[in-house]
Amino acid sequence: MRVLFAAGTQFSFPRLDEAVLSVARQRPAWKLVYQAGPGASLQRFASLANLDAQALFSASEFISIFDNADLVVTHAGMGNIMACLEQGKPFLMLPRLARLGEHRNDHQVDTAEAISRIYGVPFFQDVEPLVEAVLDGPAALAPPAAPAQRIHDERQAFGKQLKALIQQL
Repeated sequence: MRVLFAAGTQFSFPRLDEAVLSVARQRPAWKLVYQAGPGASLQRFASLANLDAQALFSASEFISIFDNADLVVTHAGMGNIMACLEQGKPFLMLPRLARLGEHRNDHQVDTAEAISRIYGVPFFQDVEPLVEAVLDGPAALAPPAAPAQRIHDERQAFGKQLKALIQQL
C-alpha cells in the first residue's frame, strides 16, 4: 500500500504529523510519503524506514508521488481535492481547524463538509478515526463516484456562461 499524506504548502500541520507517525509505526511494510508543509519539523520522521517526509516536493516529484499513491490523505485544500476527484483517486480529508491555530478560519471544514456531502468522501476532525480509516486500507475505500466527467462538464458550462456574459458587456 502506497499512501501520500499532504499537509499543503502554507503551514506545517501537527495533527497530520501525528496521523503519519501512527500509520508508519503500525504499517511498516507500507510505503508512505509525507509532504509536511513549510516549517515542519522533520527530525521525528527520520527514523522510520517506510516514510519519506519532506517539507515540500518539487511539482514534478509531487505529481509522480500522487500518481503512484493508492490513497491520499490530505488537508482540505482545493488543489489536492480537485486532483483526487478528477483522477478518481481514493482520498480522506483532515481539514485544518481555526480553533487549534491551524488556519485563519474554518473554510477547510466547510470545504470538507461540502465535498463529503456531494461526493461521499470521508473527512475527519480527530486523528484517531482518521488513522483507523487509513489502516483499514483499500478495502474500506472506494474512489469518489466518477466525478471527473461531471467536473469537466460543469467547467465547460461555466466557461460558456462566462464567455456569453463577457460578450454582453
